[in-house]
Formats: sequence, structure tokens, C-alpha cells
Amino acid sequence: MRDACLIFTSFSATRLWNLLLYFFSLLLSSLFRKPILLNQPWAATIEPSAVCQLSCPECPVGRNEISRAQTFMSSQHFSKILDGLSKKTFWLNLYFQGEPLLDNDIFEKIERARKKKMIVCISTNALELDRETTQKICAAGVSKIIISLDGADEATYSKYRSGGNFQTVLDSIALLRDAKANKRFPIIEVQMLVFSYNENQIQKLREMSLNLGADKFVLKSPQFYDAGNAARNMSSDKNFQRYNTNTDGTVLLKNKTKSVCKRLWNTIVINSDGDVVACCYDKFSHYKMGDAVEKPANAIWKAPTFMQFRSDFLKGKQKDICGNCD
Repeated sequence: MRDACLIFTSFSATRLWNLLLYFFSLLLSSLFRKPILLNQPWAATIEPSAVCQLSCPECPVGRNEISRAQTFMSSQHFSKILDGLSKKTFWLNLYFQGEPLLDNDIFEKIERARKKKMIVCISTNALELDRETTQKICAAGVSKIIISLDGADEATYSKYRSGGNFQTVLDSIALLRDAKANKRFPIIEVQMLVFSYNENQIQKLREMSLNLGADKFVLKSPQFYDAGNAARNMSSDKNFQRYNTNTDGTVLLKNKTKSVCKRLWNTIVINSDGDVVACCYDKFSHYKMGDAVEKPANAIWKAPTFMQFRSDFLKGKQKDICGNCD
């Protein structure tokens, strides 16, 4: 309901019509098994930072397996990319692989997007959230902030968030609550990746988060790049398992195929060097659709390369990145 309220705060007649065209396009594409795209993306992901302080074992940045032409997206490039998006795009995820709050220009970028009446959501490991930063976040107009917290104690939290500080994350939730005061936004959402070693802490962490001032507590299934790690650490709860398990206990890093992918019809993803990639699971930029610094993103959205990618998906020619999708 809170997210729904966010959407209504940014709506216009053209944005509402574009959203309806998205649902219609998805339906027609599913029925006729060919890409029909009548809409512009209603959401965009723009990566301000491709660097992070942590070494999370299943994160390409944490594993030092990712490279970008720029570690941070410049303000000039961000403005150009933002101007190249359709005015019908109303939801902006201002994060992707790296830690957005390491970007010195992040508050300026938030304000630019808010001037276009976009919903701005950021996701953070919360290590940079001190009293001053939380106040700046609220003043800049962030609509939603997601805080990653994967355990109810330091030892459990550190198993995944290598290099993090459990108490700092707890303090950041309370600081955000105080900076937010009695305002409706930003929505403070704590997200927990559910593993075999922390699934017994779900209720405890939920209570801790809400008591500290979070508005929402959300459980997520983790993704794995190594079948052995998945076998050891995947939750016993099927609701948080993305992968298939054989009778001998081994894990197949491939999810069941889908008939249609909503992400390819609703969200455009742009990494820190300006490349438009297929979706948020194309973390290594294997499938580049265009350069949003050189060409407007709203034109790349319907470019032949992107349309062919959608066509291949509908024909069952799904790429390797689809195997990690939730």
C-alpha cells in the first residue's frame, strides 16, 4: 500500500496511460509470442556508483569481477541520461551494483530526478548513513530507501556483508526515523536475504527493524553464482529458493523458464558508464542495447537490438542471465 501511494503521488494522465499500455503490450506479446511494445518504460534503473566498501561473496562488485569505464557516473552524464528518458517514466531506482551513497553527487542527482516529479528509490548497505547524511537524504526528497540487513546479530550479518558493521546499520535505521520525523516519506524498508544460516532469525530481525523505525521489512531470495555455495547456503524454505535441487542434493543454477518477462517491458537499466543493458540481472553488461549518453534512452528502448532480445525471449531462446532471475 505504501508503494502504491508513492505511485499515485507522481501520476499524470500520460503516465497513467503509459502504464496501461504496458499491461496491454505485455498481454499481446504473451498471446502472439512476438514483442509488441506500445509503451515507454515506466521505471528506470540508473547506476550512480559501481564501487562498494563491502566484499559480499555473491556480489560481482564484492568479488572484484565487475568493471566499468567510470567508477561513478558524472553529474553531466546523469543529467543527459535523465533528459533522454521519456517523461512517462516515473519510477527511478538510483542504484544497481555499487553503493550509491559513496557518490559525492548523489544528493544533486536525487534532486534533479525529483524536479522531474519522479519517485526516487535508493538501496544502501547503510555504512555511510550518519546523522548529516540521513538529513540530506530526507531534504533531497528520496521517496524510498532500502537498507540491507541480513542477520539479527553481528556474526550472522557478517557472513554475507563482509566488511560491514552491524551496529552502524541498526543506528542508521533510527537516524533515518528521526530525520524523517512525522513525514510520510521516505519509506524506510529493511531487506533481508534469506539463507540457511539466518532463516531462524527472521522474526527477531523483523521486530528489531520495525522497533527501530522501519516502515517495512521485506524478505528476499539470494542469487548464487556457484552451485556449491547455493547447496550450502540456500534456505530450506522453498519460498526463498530460486534454483532446482536434484535428488542427490546438488543444486542447478537455473530457474524454470518463463513465458514472458515483465522486466523487459517495464524497466530500462543503465549502468555507470551509460550502457543500457538487458535488465538488472545483466550485471556484467554482456547484453548491451546502446549508450544512453550518446543516444536518448527512450530511443534505445525500442531499438532493433532490444526488440530482438525480447523476441528471442518469447521464442524460448533465453540467455544465461535469465537463470538467476527470481
